[in-house]
Amino acid sequence: MATLFLDIETVPDLDAGEYREMSRKVSSGELSQEANGAEYWRFKKAALSPLDGRVMLITYQVDDAHVHRLKEWEGGEREILKRLFDVIESLQRGKGDGLRIVGHNIMRFDLYFLHERMRRHKIADEDRLYRTVLRRPLVVDFLQIHLPLNAMSGKGLKHDVLARAYGLPTKSTQGSEETEHYFAGDYEKILGYSEREFIYPQLYRRIRDGGLVDAPTLRKAIEWYDSVHGGESL
Repeated sequence: MATLFLDIETVPDLDAGEYREMSRKVSSGELSQEANGAEYWRFKKAALSPLDGRVMLITYQVDDAHVHRLKEWEGGEREILKRLFDVIESLQRGKGDGLRIVGHNIMRFDLYFLHERMRRHKIADEDRLYRTVLRRPLVVDFLQIHLPLNAMSGKGLKHDVLARAYGLPTKSTQGSEETEHYFAGDYEKILGYSEREFIYPQLYRRIRDGGLVDAPTLRKAIEWYDSVHGGESL
């Protein structure tokens, strides 16, 4: 079975001028959550929704091969989505025992977001998209497999918490900061962030070879994160 390690970065589906103007309005108080709820949400949280956001970077690795980064700013969103879809489909055809996709919170975010954006761009017909991206792959989601160690709660199971629990490097910055870098054209900073974040092959191997950490170790990692980030895991 082939293993595809996968991560995406997303941004609001705006052009740079729109983003800068909305940023100015938020800073000046012209745009607020209380008075302009929908528009404010579009600026602050649109990157979390495939209806209001778009994929700007796809990072993936197949088994132990080279890490690929598909950049929206070079070829457009449709192009990078089509390239990823072709990779997923070719891996499913080439392996008799299927495909395993591995990531963090990938079931609730990455795969859903990718599927919806692929639908928007008509990468393939809807049945083929559903079968290829959502139905056929075996999915290993690091957040989901740690739920039993955290009272079946997702609270606190952030990327850096799991990295800390397994002795891997943490990121030191948050993904939300990459939106500013994207609209400023600071693409090297985005790529640097992706390099720090993409620990999934190492994390997978540690869990595969040594099993999951115990609940007290995970709790200590959550407490560490809260102490560094002021309780943000809650």
